[in-house]
Amino acid sequence: MMIFDSCLGIDFRQNHLALTLLKRSFGRIRLVDYGIHPVLPEHQKEERQAQVASLINTFISKNQISRERVSISIPREKVIVRFIKLPIATKENLRKVLEYETPKYTPFEKGETCFDYHILKEEKEWLDLFAVFVKRVDIDHYLSLLKKIGIQPISVQVPFIAALNLFFYHEAAKEKEVSVLLDVSDLFFEMNLIQERKLKETLHLPLPPEGKESKMMNTLQRLGLKGDSLPKTEVFAYGLGVDEQMLASLKEIDQIKGVFPPPLDRIEAEKGTSGLHKFYGSIGIPLKGLVKTQFDLNLLPFEMRKKVRQLGKPLLIILTSIALLLSLTWGIGVSMRYRKELNTIATEIKKRKPEVEAVEKLQKQKEELGKEISGLEKVKMEAVGKIEILRELTQTLPDTIWIWNFKFTGREIEISGFADSASDLIPLLDRSPLFEKVEFMSPVTKERVMIKGEAKEKERFKIKAKVEGRGTGS
Repeated sequence: MMIFDSCLGIDFRQNHLALTLLKRSFGRIRLVDYGIHPVLPEHQKEERQAQVASLINTFISKNQISRERVSISIPREKVIVRFIKLPIATKENLRKVLEYETPKYTPFEKGETCFDYHILKEEKEWLDLFAVFVKRVDIDHYLSLLKKIGIQPISVQVPFIAALNLFFYHEAAKEKEVSVLLDVSDLFFEMNLIQERKLKETLHLPLPPEGKESKMMNTLQRLGLKGDSLPKTEVFAYGLGVDEQMLASLKEIDQIKGVFPPPLDRIEAEKGTSGLHKFYGSIGIPLKGLVKTQFDLNLLPFEMRKKVRQLGKPLLIILTSIALLLSLTWGIGVSMRYRKELNTIATEIKKRKPEVEAVEKLQKQKEELGKEISGLEKVKMEAVGKIEILRELTQTLPDTIWIWNFKFTGREIEISGFADSASDLIPLLDRSPLFEKVEFMSPVTKERVMIKGEAKEKERFKIKAKVEGRGTGS
């Protein structure tokens, strides 16, 4: 691994997208940049994909980072986790065994899933492990989206695995104490039990609107903690659903040792950065691309990982061949006859070089002129009205709105976005000489969106309008 290296983490969640960039230098890990963005519902497939692609491209351009070192995480709701005990004899062909028995552990058929596993304990006759299964079609959905923007990830993870790896990277798991990682979102919460520095259980459950703390306490009991274990239990709470009221309520539970934010002291961040525990799992996603992690799980289809792993083999053969050739050449030298021929060739190349450079220069000029002509023809062929429409929208609409989607079909436009008051946009557009029959395409809804790290209430709108004759000609 290089001394200076970086990795981008893309955390796909049900209702938001988290992007994190970690950089490794001289053994230290630094959080370079991050962002949490609300996204459209999954049933708005095309709009959601366009929004996600735009957010990722903007983040990459802003930080000028490579698209080759990217780790992603898919929503926890899409995977099935199973703790499995198998005979020790299965170890030699463990992947084939799990693939064959997939219908036993999941509702999926053999060949429909991607999976990976981690061995927790190896005894004389038995293997204890846990495996993570996901439908191949769900993985393909994210890989297809990323392929469109030029990304093939090096790993596909799950949020709780990324959080566990970050937790173990901080050496926070203690031998004689019990730790519970509590991830709280708006709709779900997840508990991961760590005992004797090993993952013992993981539960992912819906979060009720009332009695959240009671539900969590009951879940602690379901994790298999006995009465004498609870006083030794430390709860580490994180996630966008964690608030001060919840933390205060959990701290009042006498049976546990305490409730804390998860450790992040080994990750360097800018001074003044706060609230990083809100997306603790997201920070752990790119960590796998920079250091050796406790849990080496990867849901990327196995054949794609195999190609990556075998890349070093042909490279090693090529380098070995070059080294052998150079050593032979160094040993026997070069005969005078070949040297004379090489000198003749070099002289001829030097003589022809100005002519070649002149031809290459003309070729380059030709290509540049061709591009300019092509661009001018394209502009000429396109409707002049598009430029006028964009200019009119820019001058007419207030600066406070956020348009994330714009469609122009020749005689009609559609715009979607967020505004302080969507109802004010209709009269503004009606007064424009370019538009008529301005109307909402769907009901206006209020949503909370993250703007510069602050949650604000906005109205989401979708408006269409007819384009009048002026400005729509060729």
